[in-house]
Amino acid sequence: MEPVLAILIGIGLAAACGFRIFVPFLVISVAANSGHLALSPGFEWIGTEVAIATFLVATILEIGAYYVPFLDNLLDSVATPAFIPIIAFLFVLGLFYFLWKKVFTWFFKKPEKGMT
Repeated sequence: MEPVLAILIGIGLAAACGFRIFVPFLVISVAANSGHLALSPGFEWIGTEVAIATFLVATILEIGAYYVPFLDNLLDSVATPAFIPIIAFLFVLGLFYFLWKKVFTWFFKKPEKGMT
């Protein structure tokens, strides 16, 4: 299951960002997995085999998309529908914050003199 998930995440990364984004992560991931780089706590996931597979699939897809226009169009067609739920989520999150900001500040406000 993990290799399939790594491939799907790699396709998503290739569709969502450009080539320059995950090539450094691929290099860091290979260096950390081979023992040449010590990662800080919280970043150990970069050195796992799943991360290497994800970054490798994304890099290969992006290189292929650079040379094969059909693959580039295919990645663009994957990225556009995937972007719509993200925009909807951010809109709802912003709306929730805007509407409930006054309620939260009123509820947690410290009572002061003269307040009724």
